[in-house]
Amino acid sequence: MKCGTYKVEITPREEFGNMYIAGYATMEAPLVEGLHDPIYVRSLVLDDDKERIVLISVECVGLLQDFISLVKADLVGLGLKKSRIFVFSTHTHAGPDTMGLWGPLIGKSGINSRYMLFLRHQIIQSVEQTLQSLRSVDIYFGSKSIKELIVNFRLENLVEDTLNLIQFKEGDEIIGTLWTFPAQPEITTRENVQISGDYPGLVSMKIEQSMGGVALFSLGLCGSQTPIYVEQGYDKMEILANEVFAGLQRISKNLCNIESNKIEIRERHVDLPLENDDFSLLNTLGIFNLRMVKENVIRSSIGKIRIGNLHLLTIPGEPFPGLINPLLEKYTDHHFIIMSHVNDSVGYFIPRKEWNLDPVQFLKPETKENFVGHEMESMGLAASDAIQEAIRDILKYKTIMAVSPHADDITIFSGGLLAKLTDEGNKLICVRITDDYGDSVGLTPEKTINRNRKEAEKAYAILGAEKTIHLDYPSDTLYTADYEILREIFVKLIRIHKPDVVVTFDVAPLYEENPDHIITARVVNDACWQASFDSYYRHHFKEGLEIHTVGERYLFAENLNPQVINFHLDITDVIDTKINAVSQHQTVMKNWFHQRKLLARANNLRVDLLEEDIPNPIRVNILVRAYYGEIGASFGAKYGEVFRKLDAGFLHDLGEPI
Repeated sequence: MKCGTYKVEITPREEFGNMYIAGYATMEAPLVEGLHDPIYVRSLVLDDDKERIVLISVECVGLLQDFISLVKADLVGLGLKKSRIFVFSTHTHAGPDTMGLWGPLIGKSGINSRYMLFLRHQIIQSVEQTLQSLRSVDIYFGSKSIKELIVNFRLENLVEDTLNLIQFKEGDEIIGTLWTFPAQPEITTRENVQISGDYPGLVSMKIEQSMGGVALFSLGLCGSQTPIYVEQGYDKMEILANEVFAGLQRISKNLCNIESNKIEIRERHVDLPLENDDFSLLNTLGIFNLRMVKENVIRSSIGKIRIGNLHLLTIPGEPFPGLINPLLEKYTDHHFIIMSHVNDSVGYFIPRKEWNLDPVQFLKPETKENFVGHEMESMGLAASDAIQEAIRDILKYKTIMAVSPHADDITIFSGGLLAKLTDEGNKLICVRITDDYGDSVGLTPEKTINRNRKEAEKAYAILGAEKTIHLDYPSDTLYTADYEILREIFVKLIRIHKPDVVVTFDVAPLYEENPDHIITARVVNDACWQASFDSYYRHHFKEGLEIHTVGERYLFAENLNPQVINFHLDITDVIDTKINAVSQHQTVMKNWFHQRKLLARANNLRVDLLEEDIPNPIRVNILVRAYYGEIGASFGAKYGEVFRKLDAGFLHDLGEPI
């Protein structure tokens, strides 16, 4: 594992003009009039030779997707993938307005355009310098409970109090630190007009000065939680910073080594219903620039970065502990770190059991103390439900069984899907039914069988398969096979391996001339159904097997009926993996190109792509990019795959997630 870090100052400059402080009362905000401590953007890059991610901690109140999308577009120019970029704000209320909420009067944004351009430039510069500082590191983690520093005015006895520390070391030298704490950075007073990073900024500087490296802060599981010195000023801020830093020093003396050197990334897009009329009004006024994918729905995302048993869970707002902690309780062997305000800042996510139908803003309204009106700053209950459902999904690890009659079918039709699933740490088992004895040009059946077997195993390994099963039926003869025997084989395979997902041919394409494709579709989908009955193949149970129900099926076909397509997958990030896998099928591909050349000749055509004087890997590359580029373009992606997805169907509307 390699790591690099860098920090760049983002304190506003006089030449930018008027800057409004992002304090506590939205609108009618005061102008910035001084500096208590400088604010920074800090970047950390991790690279395991296959994946490269960048974490960017910005000392500001929040950043919306419209700005972050510009930053990501810039960073793509540095060779980074958008899905591997995580931009998060520390949520200091003593920084400049970066969201538009803290303007001079109601209906006018407080954003300074010159400052936002400067901020964007500084972020890019920070990452650019970080990429030049990569060094080999070991990763260490520790955590500690510090309940006495946090208060929850809504539920006094429900406090999430975990202080987390991750350090990246080259030998004894600390290259970088990532730390989280779930207390909102709001110790500055309501009258404050000075720029400050609040307690996270002070603590990060203490880490850098005493331990070395660059220290990034991310706000933890923070919804409804505030420091005990809330709005008490800079003297109390220094006290809290010292106490938090002392806790980090104690943790640093007893860190555990995270032995894995592999980064796993998961991302889930989430459609968040916008039920808050005030948010809708701010968007209408142009103060917010929320990206609507359909009426009153904002598309955002959550993510998970995993290194060994360490999981960083990224949320686009401020989640309440009660929304997420219950979902993590069963994962006792894993460490979870929640990071808030990541890649978006869309308000509080409140669990249903804690939602107040008649909220009040303050417990002490006369002095505006003890804020409890989080519902007023939330998108609504439906958004919280959507976040919770996405978290459940992102935590699940699945077994996938991909089945095809021939060596190249699953690689060609579903290679992108399988690569994305295995990249996320899911287990893939590939089942190849036939021996492909005739799929070659100028080779004996024996040599063809041997080559296609080896090439299939290479291709499936590139897609991430842990196991390949060859049934070795003669190719193009499945219509003569005993259907009952073949179906039982798949019922047993399903009961043995218990796949959560099956990927195979669709039973009803528009047109299919290959009988092996037709039989495979019928027998595998039939087996998915029968494997869940205790009436079929009861002798399996004497062997210790049990019934098993496949939860999801992704069905493909060369001529998949457009009326049944209900799942579109952007495979742009894995197109090179798919091409690499397809290219392994050299024997099959040579025959495929040969047959198409014969077809062209029969129609008095010359197709340069099919001629032998062009290297085979180049021809495959061109073909795959052209074909799956056309599919991707049909739904707005550079490269894509389409499927008929079968799952619980209408039961989703009747049930609740568990």
